[in-house]
Amino acid sequence: MATGTKIGLVGSGRWGKNYIRNLAGLGVLHAACDCDPQALDWVQQQYPGVRTCSDAKALAAMADLDGVVVATPTPDHYPVAKLLLEAGKHCHVEKPLTESPETARELCELAQERKLVLMVGHILLYHPAVEYIKEMIDSGELGEVYYISAVRANLGQIRTHENAMWSLAPHDISVVQYLLGGDPGSVSATGRAFVQTDEQIHDVTYLTLHYNGTQFASITSSWLDPEKVRLIKVVGSEKMVVFNDMEPRYKLQVHEKGVDWEQFHEPAASSSLKVRSGDVEIPFVRPIEPLRAECEDFIHCIATGATPRSNGTQGYANVKILACADESLRHDGRPVATGL
Repeated sequence: MATGTKIGLVGSGRWGKNYIRNLAGLGVLHAACDCDPQALDWVQQQYPGVRTCSDAKALAAMADLDGVVVATPTPDHYPVAKLLLEAGKHCHVEKPLTESPETARELCELAQERKLVLMVGHILLYHPAVEYIKEMIDSGELGEVYYISAVRANLGQIRTHENAMWSLAPHDISVVQYLLGGDPGSVSATGRAFVQTDEQIHDVTYLTLHYNGTQFASITSSWLDPEKVRLIKVVGSEKMVVFNDMEPRYKLQVHEKGVDWEQFHEPAASSSLKVRSGDVEIPFVRPIEPLRAECEDFIHCIATGATPRSNGTQGYANVKILACADESLRHDGRPVATGL
């Protein structure tokens, strides 16, 4: 994908290296920034034509730079993205967009004022399995969507600046937003802090998104689990879908299962519930890397002015949901209205 677009990156660490690999493969990587000299040495060794610097201000000052990916720890998202947007750079910020709804909204308004792309790294929105489920919902193949359940668990990576919900749930929240086509009216959350008890940093959380009407979604997040789990289930009136991202080959299973009302006409009109169980289909899912598709969307939106799938407004709503869930956590699961 050869373009004239030039992209920089802030944060060349573990996840940042994946962005570097994809941006370089797309022919757009122009500069990389990190405060760690060893990280910059790695960039210079692997990609000798890429400019390096240790301060985001240097990227902001590069006149020939079109956009920047911010892959720093979450506390740095807001100040770095604000600096770059004020310098006229399109921004792609890793999830979550910021640590508060107020700062997330400020970045959205700044990008809108400057007519700049603001994109958030909700990578699952570019996963072909999620795209497949979205097509099934939009076509009516699943029937009425009753609920969505998601589990994201592993032993580590335990963080000290955010709880397991802020670290893991943004992925699943973004999928629910995308699949259901909107944001929940209220949320409730419970959890426990087992390791960092004094700081009350929750290691496991159970989040429920309440949509207007009967739809809801449940999201379990844990970094204290013996197994690595990445599982999303969508239950509809006609079919049910299981997306297991840990399955190396067959990530999607479509179950022709449901519960129907069975009508009887003789001897007297009556009805009863009947469980329906049919075939299990394993559809073909395109073997593409979601992060590459995400980077391609960022480049495309810079070039055309289009709105990214994982745009700033959606990222703001994601942060607002997390903030409301935090409030619910502090009040033993009391539902909190999101105002979205």
